Order: sequence, then C-alpha cells, then structure tokens
Amino acid sequence: MYEIPNFLSHLECDEIIKHIDANHNRSSVVVGGTDRSDITDHRTSSTSNLNTNDNLISSVHDKISAHLNLPRENGESLQGQLYEQGQYFKPHNDFFTGPAYDMHCRASGNRTHTLMVYLNDDFDGGETNFPNLNKMVKPEKGKAIWWKNMHEDQVLTDTLHEGVPVKSGKKYIVTSWWREKKWDGAGDAHKYEEYKNLVPVPYSEAVVKKEKPMMESKIVKASMPKIETSALPRLTENGFKLSKCPPKMWSLIQECYGLLKDKPTEENFDGKETYVPGNTSLLDFDNLPTVKTILHEELLPIHEEFCGRKLNPSFIYGIRSYEKGSSLKEHVDRVETHHISSIIIVDKDLTCGCQNKKYADDWPLDIQGHDGEWYKIYAQPGDMILYESAVCEHARKEPFGGKYFRNFYVHYKFA
Repeated sequence: MYEIPNFLSHLECDEIIKHIDANHNRSSVVVGGTDRSDITDHRTSSTSNLNTNDNLISSVHDKISAHLNLPRENGESLQGQLYEQGQYFKPHNDFFTGPAYDMHCRASGNRTHTLMVYLNDDFDGGETNFPNLNKMVKPEKGKAIWWKNMHEDQVLTDTLHEGVPVKSGKKYIVTSWWREKKWDGAGDAHKYEEYKNLVPVPYSEAVVKKEKPMMESKIVKASMPKIETSALPRLTENGFKLSKCPPKMWSLIQECYGLLKDKPTEENFDGKETYVPGNTSLLDFDNLPTVKTILHEELLPIHEEFCGRKLNPSFIYGIRSYEKGSSLKEHVDRVETHHISSIIIVDKDLTCGCQNKKYADDWPLDIQGHDGEWYKIYAQPGDMILYESAVCEHARKEPFGGKYFRNFYVHYKFA
C-alpha cells in the first residue's frame, strides 16, 4: 500500500464533493458467495457514480491512469463515497471471487489496482485500516492511497481493508478501480448470461429423489488401543469438534462441486498406498485459485476460535472421493503445515449393490481425543469436523462399503 500526499488540489477536492452531494444513494455490496449485490450492514455509506463526461472527473481519471501506468480504458468509472457520522465499511477485499467473479469479470477481468483519494479531513474517525498489514491510514485532504489487488493471476488477501466508523462530521472520498482488461460492464453482464446457460445446475439446486438410509451426525466412543501422539501442545478440550459449515461457504463448495464432480483426477502423493489404500480420486481446486483464497479467508476465524491461536492458510487440495473398499490408516498430519484442519462432508452415496441389503453402513471418522480415548464421528453433508490434525491420530479403519464418500479438506498452520 502506497500513500501520495497532495495527489489532488484542495480546489479539485471541493469540486468533486459538490458532485457527490448533488447525487448519491445508499451503497450496496456484493453478498459473499453469491452473484448479487444488496444493501446490507456490511457497508453503510452512500455512493455517487460520477459523470465520466465531466471535464474535472475525466481529468482525474487521466491523472490516475498516468500515475498507475495503466491503460485509461481499463479503469472503471470513478465513484464517490460519503460517510456520515457512525457510517463505515467493514473489512473487505476489492477483487471478486466465486459467483461474483462470474458476474462482474468475464469480459473485463478482475480488479488489479485500487486508488482512493481523501477529499476532506474536517471530521473525526474514518481512518482506513489494513489489518493484515498492521497499517492505519489517517485521512488528509488531497492524499491518495493505492494498492494492488492481484499479482500476476493471484489475488492478494493482504490488502484486506476497512473504512473505520466516522465519529463526527462527514467523510468524502473518491475511488478508482482498475481491471485486467478494458472495463466493459455491459460485456461482463452479457458474458455472464451466456455462462449461466452453459453451466450445469449447481449441486445445491439439483433435485435428487433417492431412497436413503436414516443418517445422523453424532460422536460415539469406540474401543480401540491408545496410541502415543505428538508432543505438540494440546489447544482444545479434546482435540476435535463437530460443527456446521457456514451457509455461504457451504453454498460455494456445493457450487464448485457441481462444476467438478464429473471431472475427477487421479490422486497421487507420497505415502498414498500406505495411508489411503483403495481407490480414490480428487476433484482438484488448483484451477480455482480465487475460490481457494476466499474459502481459506472466510473459514479462518472459525479455526482460530476453535484453537485459540492465530493461524495462516496452508493447503486446500480439493474434494477427495473415496470409492468402495477404501480406508484410511491411523496417522497424524504433517506437523510443518497441518496444525489445525477441518473436514467438510460434501456428498455420499451408500448404495452398495449387495444382495442382502441395499445400503452400506455410514462411514465414520475414527479419531483419538486428548483423553486417549477413540471416538467415531458420524457426519453428514454440510457438517464440518474441526480437529488438531498434527496431534490427534485419525483414520477411517473400516473399508468403505458404499459407492462414494466425498470430503473437502482445509488446512492451517500456526502464525
């Protein structure tokens, strides 16, 4: 993040404030995990879409283009914002991910740069906070700040930022976002409509009518020999917790599953035959880097709350599909990178094709708690199993008897 004092003159700032005062409406925000914008309490300011044909607005756009050394055509129309007393914008990134990317970026590409100018400073509060950079920027009239939202094709989550609430007075700013290609809002909307007609119905919306056995989420004690485990500190009461995946992230995982479920790849890694005997495949997320980033970022607070420690994202591989006959041997995860993890159950088909019964038994995760006892965790689609993966021995000891069992894995390491 960079600061540029006196980027605009006081006279230019005063004139832009007049434009904002003349025409502004309550700001909307992209609703996380969706393709829609709405008015929510995540952002309480007002927005003014500035007239690109106005000489002053056009000259400011040119000045920003020159400073960032970016083609003029790549810049979105300048947007003014007004924050009155008590108004704010909660932490967010400016790049688009998931369904919002599909809606806003298919012609123009993602947002690569942001430049923002403070148009006044006669108010209290209203700083711009970058929590991941440990930086709080104090508004100064005419000062610009700018940052990159992407490096090459990777989004930069370090530029997470927020508009701190205004304590008194009114705060005015103007913001400029820049795209990978020529900005074409109408083209983005058109290509999104084409894309929606090509994409299969998301898994979450598919109607599957199939007789299934009764299944429930539960934890039961199991009789298994105790294993001496890692000397790492124990951070939670018993090393694991059965919870629910947050609805927005569950919706995003389901949507990705709908896109990838018919595109499995062979899973190969050192130790696979030792730890994961049987047939498995991977629904790989490597071609969905923005989705991986937002999942890691949005699920981070849940994992930090679980263990009481600050964490950094380490790995998201994708969705592993276990097939009939698969099992998982007792093990702990890599101590360098897999300190705290979660397993999200995505889908399962317990059809077994047996003569004497139609469905196989449900397939629990076996895990050893800090008390030395073993437990069986029965989890259903949408459930999330949080666990200290480098400490707690875990397995799926009994061979799987159904058609497939699919899990999504998220891993974090200590900060």
